[in-house]
Amino acid sequence: MFTNALRHLSSAFISAVSLLCIIIACSTLPALADTSCTISPSSLPDGTVGTAYSVTLEASGGTEPFTWTTIGGALPDGLALNGSTGVISGTPSTPLAYSFIVRADDSAGHYCTMSVSITVNSSASTTDVKTISTLMISKAGSFILVDNVLPAAKELASPDGRVKLNLAANTTINLQGATQLGAATESKPPAANDNSTLVRAYSFMPSGAAFTPAATMTLRYEQASLPSGALESELYLARWNGASWVKLSSTVDTSAKEVSTPVAHFTIFSLRLPGTQTQASTTQAQSIAISTSVLGTTSSFNTIGGKTTSTVSLSDSSGKMVIVLSENTTISLPVGNQQITVIKLAGAPNRPANTLIIEAYSFEPGNTTFSPAASVTVKYDAAGLPKNVKESNLYLALLENSKWTALATTVDTKSRTLTAKVSHFSTYAMLGKVTVATTTPATSNTTVPISPTSNITAPSGNVTGRSSDTVTSGMAVPVLVIIIAGGLLVIGLGIAFVFKRS
Repeated sequence: MFTNALRHLSSAFISAVSLLCIIIACSTLPALADTSCTISPSSLPDGTVGTAYSVTLEASGGTEPFTWTTIGGALPDGLALNGSTGVISGTPSTPLAYSFIVRADDSAGHYCTMSVSITVNSSASTTDVKTISTLMISKAGSFILVDNVLPAAKELASPDGRVKLNLAANTTINLQGATQLGAATESKPPAANDNSTLVRAYSFMPSGAAFTPAATMTLRYEQASLPSGALESELYLARWNGASWVKLSSTVDTSAKEVSTPVAHFTIFSLRLPGTQTQASTTQAQSIAISTSVLGTTSSFNTIGGKTTSTVSLSDSSGKMVIVLSENTTISLPVGNQQITVIKLAGAPNRPANTLIIEAYSFEPGNTTFSPAASVTVKYDAAGLPKNVKESNLYLALLENSKWTALATTVDTKSRTLTAKVSHFSTYAMLGKVTVATTTPATSNTTVPISPTSNITAPSGNVTGRSSDTVTSGMAVPVLVIIIAGGLLVIGLGIAFVFKRS
């Protein structure tokens, strides 16, 4: 009987322990691999440094939705796996062969895995990825170069579409060490020695930048901007070689009003017409209406024989900028142009050392000249100036040949304005010299308590400098002390000793 009871007790104990083990196991039981679950595609495409990459993994045979993870190895630098969609995407940055394991977990607690690899290739034996900023007149942008090669085609254009530069994919670009590429209206283009007529000109920067294959440059024109009787088909582009204008093989699209040519390197380029016709010969003794747009505010004025008939004041609606042309000012506009425009720029290049560019403006067309010079007044916001720029350190400057030239500027801190004379149109800016902080050594002060009316015993003998006077008594008198040191005003109390002589 004892043996049977022991047998039943042991069976009950084993059953209880088994139940407890089942309960514990159920709470920590891992997901079960599902042999019917598969992941595709079984192989992944290669990637290229600097080129966007995207591939979608899919799982079948399980219960959706799936959750995606990697459980071994590493994804290529720059790529990531989306845990909800199974998409591997990004831009690879390091050329290498990468192997890793992906895992898909379904909603029923099953999972499947697959070992995969992605090979990231570089476009050359070495990889140098650079971001090149662009500034086409006033439109900023950027693009990527990989080992000085443009991975994808790129079009750069000015805001008004007058200037365009098209670069094909895989173009090799040598920027001569620069990190910015762009174009600016050329305010003083070299004179022609072939009697050709200038329509407009632009400087492309950096000078000497080379393109293989050649880039395509396109300049747009307006029929109204051409001299009377000029033939559109005769328009052509020319480049300045340092001594003369070289006519380039050009394509004229009269429907799009565009002239294009391939360019292998940067310099000054111009849109021209053959012949000797000039603005003066077509405007002499004629009354011409000049339309204007100053920071978005439009108006107009008349000239006779290329001169103003009275004082002309041009400004925007807020009074931010005022341009004054005195009576009988001779205005020379590029051929066919009858509009003056001033726009605010988003930025400007080549900031001088220890100087900040507060605001920049493009005065167009860049070949416009004034005799006598026009007066330009720009209002500034004192509260909006950087803390290290004083109002007295503000000035106006001209950008030409990639260098800033300071203009003789009058600063009126009461009206918060800067005024300077401008003889021709170009890119101008309000600049501010940075105030360099100086350190003043700290001084220690000692407070001496005094009694304003207390008498003191004077030293015996003579006072230096007055050998015939003898000091007999004195008084300590409180005084107000004002000290200016290192640009700081310090006010405090001190004592002065008044002595009586006998």
